Amino acid sequence: MVDTVFFDVGGTLILANPLHWLRPILNRWGVTADWSRLPAAAPAAFAYYNRHHLKARSLEEALELWRNTDRIILEGLGVKDAGRVAARLVAAWDDPDTWPLAPHAREVLAGLKDRGKKLVVVSNWDGLLPEVLEVVGLAGYFDDIVVSALVGAAKPDARIFAAALARAGSEPRNTLHVGDDPEADARGAEALGIRPLLVDPADPARDLRRVLEAT
Repeated sequence: MVDTVFFDVGGTLILANPLHWLRPILNRWGVTADWSRLPAAAPAAFAYYNRHHLKARSLEEALELWRNTDRIILEGLGVKDAGRVAARLVAAWDDPDTWPLAPHAREVLAGLKDRGKKLVVVSNWDGLLPEVLEVVGLAGYFDDIVVSALVGAAKPDARIFAAALARAGSEPRNTLHVGDDPEADARGAEALGIRPLLVDPADPARDLRRVLEAT
C-alpha cells in the first residue's frame, strides 16, 4: 500500500517548457523573441542550470543562477538586451506567473492529503525552491521538501531519494515517486525500490490524475 508520494517539481507540478511561462511574460512585456529557435536555446540554458544548480544554495546564489540561465535562453531566442530582460525576470521571481502550475496539480495534491498520504518534494533545484513553492501556494501540501542543492546530490543519485525516505520515515515499497524524466526520476527511484510514475511534461494534466488512481 502506498502511504508516501514523492513529487518532482519542474515539468511535473510546475510547467517548465518556456512556451508555458517565458512566452506569456515576454508577450506581456512587449519583448520580441524568435520562438523558432527554442529547440536549440532551451537545452543550452537547461544544461547550464544543471551544471551549476548544486552550488546555488542561498537566495543570492540562486537568483544569480537564474539570471545567467535566463540570459542564455533569451540570447538563444535572439532577444535584444537579453541581460536586462533576464534581470527583470529574476526580479519577478516571487510572482506566481513566473511559475505556472500544471493543471490539476493542486487538485491532485489536495486529494492525496485527504487520503492521509505523506507528500514529499524530491526535486533537482537550487535553494530557492522552498520559497517558490510558497509563492505558488503548494508548500502547505508537503510534509517535507528535499532539494538537490540543499542535500548535495541530484537525481538520479540514490542519495537524494535515501534522504527523502529517511526524513519521511517511509519504506521504498510503500512509496511512489512522480516525475517527468525517465533517467532522473524513473531510474533514480527504481534504484532504491521506489515505484516511479512518469508524467509527460508536455501534458502533465492528463498524467497527474493517474497519481490518484495509483494510490
